[in-house]
Formats: sequence, structure tokens, C-alpha cells
Amino acid sequence: MRRLVVEFSASSGEESQVSSLLSSLLEKVRSFRILHILKMVPGEFAAVVRVEMKDPSTGVEDLFPARPGVEIELLRREKDGTCTYFVSFKLTSPPDAEQLKRIGPMPYFSVPFEFYDGKLTVTLVGSSRQIKRYLGALGKQPRLRYKVVSLMDAKYPPDSPVARLTEKQRRVLIAAYRLGYYDVPRRITSERLAEKLGLVKSTLSDHVRKAERRLLTEMLSEF
Repeated sequence: MRRLVVEFSASSGEESQVSSLLSSLLEKVRSFRILHILKMVPGEFAAVVRVEMKDPSTGVEDLFPARPGVEIELLRREKDGTCTYFVSFKLTSPPDAEQLKRIGPMPYFSVPFEFYDGKLTVTLVGSSRQIKRYLGALGKQPRLRYKVVSLMDAKYPPDSPVARLTEKQRRVLIAAYRLGYYDVPRRITSERLAEKLGLVKSTLSDHVRKAERRLLTEMLSEF
């Protein structure tokens, strides 16, 4: 599984569902964050969200038109006006099997999913094929402004330094650790390790050096 984080920003002249959502958020919302996704199936979505409106007299219900299948419940209101809601959407006409087949498998939304400072950050989790399909769909919308913030292995928590490594770097580093390359004294030489991994020694050294530097950068960035 892969985890993709994409950042969208609004620009004039855009015509898409994302830009429509951004326009609505820019007009009324100071910040928006999905805290927990409770349910996500075709035609139905439920989540706990935290919202700070620009106008304290308004709420998240002002973002969505009143219609059957929409449930919004205020759970908590902070002193600064930030509110936590339970939000549920259920389409009256959910997509049928033929529509789902035509759309094809797509990745699932995950957290963080948030809007702040005029930008919408979306996280998706799925197979490499699903992620590729999603990025391909974005690429077909030339007016849509977005950038890929990160694309990593979803087997590790997003805040894990190991998740920041490329698949090759992670494979080499984990093998090096398990086979005793970092033991004192070493239980395996770089030549033997490279042989086991099917790499030439110079390529192995390059992967190890880059992986070590990336891990050190993650761990020491605050100093």
C-alpha cells in the first residue's frame, strides 16, 4: 500500500469540484480538518471534523445545502469559536455496480485532510495502481493547481522516519541491519551484503549513505 499527500490551491478560472470546494472554504472558513473518518463507502461518508469559521455566528452547516441524507451534529464548541462536528453524507442515488466498474478502483481518503491558509491538503491510501490512476486523473485537469507533497509506503506510520525512505533505501537499510552490517564487529561485509541484495558495491554504498542521511535529517532537524 502507498500513502499519497496532495496539496491543492485555488486560482482564477478553475472549473472543477476541487476548486468549487476551495472557493466555498476560502469564503467562509478559516480552517477545516477531518479528525476521524468513521465510514467511507460508495455513496456514504461519515467523519468527525474540526472547523473554525471566519464569522463566529456561522457553522459548518452553512457550507452544505440542506438536503436529505445530510446529518450535522455539533459535538463541542471551543472558547475561540472552533467547533467539532459529526458530519454524515448519504447520497439518495448512490453509484451502481456499472458506474463503480467504469470509474475503476480508486484510493481511500485518510488523514490528514485539512484546509488552512488557502490550501487544501488531501491524503489518500491505496495500491500503487490506484495511486497512479488517481494522479493520472488529476493530470487530465490542466487548470487544477496541485502538488504532490509526499508519496510513501503506507506500511509505516506517516511520522516514522523509515516512512521517509524510498523503497530501495528501506530495503537496503533493513537488510543491512538484520544481517549484522551495523553490529560491532560486523557480521557481514559490504561486498557480501551487496551480493545478497543483487547490487554492485558502489550502488549499495550510495543507497546506504542516502538512507542514513535522510534518517539523520529527520531525527536532527529540530537541532
